[in-house]
Amino acid sequence: MIICPECGQSAPDDAKFCDRCGQGLSRSAAAVSSPIRPTPLKAGAMLKGGIEIVELVSQTSIENRYRAKQAQKGNSATATITLRERFGPSHSEEVEQEAPPEPKEAPPAEVVEDPNGPRAKTAELRPSPADKNGAPSKPPEPLRASARAESAAGAEASAEGGESGVEIESSPAPAESTETLSLAPDVATASEEETDAAAPQIHAEPTPEETEVEAEDAADFGGGEDLGEVFGRVLALSQTISHPAFQRATSGFSDNGRVYLVYADERLTPMGRGAKGSARMSEADAVAYVVQLCQAISFVHRRGLRLNDICPESVALAPDGRLKLTGLDYVSNDNELQSEPIFNDGYTAPEIYRGKKVDKRADIFSAGALLYTWLTGSRIPSESWREEGGPVQFYPPHVVTPRLENAIRRAIAFSPSDRWHTVDEFKAELIALSSGVRMRAAAMTDVGRVREHNEDSVLAIEYTRESMLDPAEQHLYVVADGMGGAEAGEVASAIAVETIREYIEGKLEDAGAGAVSGAELLAAALEQANSRIIEYVASHPESRGMGSTGVCALVTPQGAALAWVGDSRAYVMEGATLRQVTKDHSLVQRLVEIGQISAEEARTHEHKNVITRSLGARQSGPAGAEALALKLKRGDKLMLCSDGLTAHVEDDQIHDILGRHHDPYEAARELIVAANAGGGTDNISVVVVFAS
Repeated sequence: MIICPECGQSAPDDAKFCDRCGQGLSRSAAAVSSPIRPTPLKAGAMLKGGIEIVELVSQTSIENRYRAKQAQKGNSATATITLRERFGPSHSEEVEQEAPPEPKEAPPAEVVEDPNGPRAKTAELRPSPADKNGAPSKPPEPLRASARAESAAGAEASAEGGESGVEIESSPAPAESTETLSLAPDVATASEEETDAAAPQIHAEPTPEETEVEAEDAADFGGGEDLGEVFGRVLALSQTISHPAFQRATSGFSDNGRVYLVYADERLTPMGRGAKGSARMSEADAVAYVVQLCQAISFVHRRGLRLNDICPESVALAPDGRLKLTGLDYVSNDNELQSEPIFNDGYTAPEIYRGKKVDKRADIFSAGALLYTWLTGSRIPSESWREEGGPVQFYPPHVVTPRLENAIRRAIAFSPSDRWHTVDEFKAELIALSSGVRMRAAAMTDVGRVREHNEDSVLAIEYTRESMLDPAEQHLYVVADGMGGAEAGEVASAIAVETIREYIEGKLEDAGAGAVSGAELLAAALEQANSRIIEYVASHPESRGMGSTGVCALVTPQGAALAWVGDSRAYVMEGATLRQVTKDHSLVQRLVEIGQISAEEARTHEHKNVITRSLGARQSGPAGAEALALKLKRGDKLMLCSDGLTAHVEDDQIHDILGRHHDPYEAARELIVAANAGGGTDNISVVVVFAS
């Protein structure tokens, strides 16, 4: 039988995962024949320093975690804290190590899985010499390599050590400049002060509040206490790794044969997995969380350390949405060799299983594996990793953007040399993937309730090039409102749309067109359409008088551009604000500008349909297209329309319709229905674009 080191559940010798908690099981787990955690304290139990136990929060096979309250000196107030409890280096409670394990009862309903459970991936660090509360009296020396066990894995590592080509890094790197990232409003990132607290130094400068707490702790708990190897090291690292992504102990003490670490009560929500894996996330959420994770890993790597403990159980979510890493128990440096690590199948790097030298690229593997889990809801099938397994499967059943899939495959490559060289490279790729804006669009046109035929034309087309070297993405949208009677109007609008499409496609294929702005391209495309319509009229005298208005948009990952001629319009909705971004080329607009009529009067003016510019209106010369550039952010909405919509649908109605729909097709359909309900005296055309 194997005893789960996480929850104490018994499992058959050949079991790969615990049925209760989903913990990966291995031969090393069999060494834990019975739980060795202290008997939990009851609510109301008192400890040193006026600490009172409130409730048992969670348990593992070796420790308890409590929520407690501590009386504040000088007043009657209390502070809520979290405690981790283990047996001290020498304790009085007997633990029957050789007796067969008793069946474990399920934990109480209110006790949840501890996100800070025992997830050893490497040999534990040796603690620094301790002074008061187990804190180091001087900066810790670079850690010495542990003796490698006399095992087959060790022999293999000795024989193959020269093949790994891994550079060993044993001292903290110089301080680097850090950047502040902004992916989305719901993504919390570290500031420069949080992420670059003087990299070479070991102790972060304490705040006045921390200094006061430490002074009180020293007075309450006394000095010279031995917190044991693990807790003493975690406390030392908590004072060294001063990054907001880590849950850090504030103090430690011993009491009645047990040792304790004290944490602020942050009310963290575990992001652990059950036996079938974590719940799936959207690509945007999963990538945003792993970018935060990479920032924390980079902070540790710059100090010559690696985390080793990166898996769903070692990650939690703070109330402010910030990711928190809850395990500092297994941090090591690159010189520390692994004697008998506890494997976490699906997240531990293959080189650890194979007994090879390990460097910081092992953390990159774990970060990529965690991203895979959050995207797919399952773990990488990597039991033992003694031999290189087959390729990780994405499709079917999982659908992942190709570029993101390639980034993950590189992170979880079997050989460290095939992975991203640094976690910062992996982070940069994820940021590039999440910084683009994806467009969803719907184009719709309707004859209305009065006209016999439709003279409008619309276009919505996407140009993409999936390439690791030179990816490209452009979206072109056009609305053209033809005029001229009989069939002349629809011919003019069709010529306008087709000419704009051909012109833009030709320029996008031209390698030298990158220096031309989108606004310039669209204005030139409209002028080209104007020339084509003039040429058509010259060769078809019967179509004299035909023409078209036009409004078009070109959206790329770098930005967006608009160009227009006539009274077809473009609106942008940013949050709850709708604004018209084009200016009508019409008589009533001119009268409004010179102050002869108001905007309200313009809507019912007898000459409201008279336009001052159009495509094909003159026998020669330019049409007078105007253009502008703008930015589209996630959540913004863009609408192009002909005057058949705005003649019957007020701007506040457009605002309400765009605001309540999450699907551009549904929004476009309701806009046309609203225009017809208002009278439908003209053809109605809309293109609705949602940026997500």
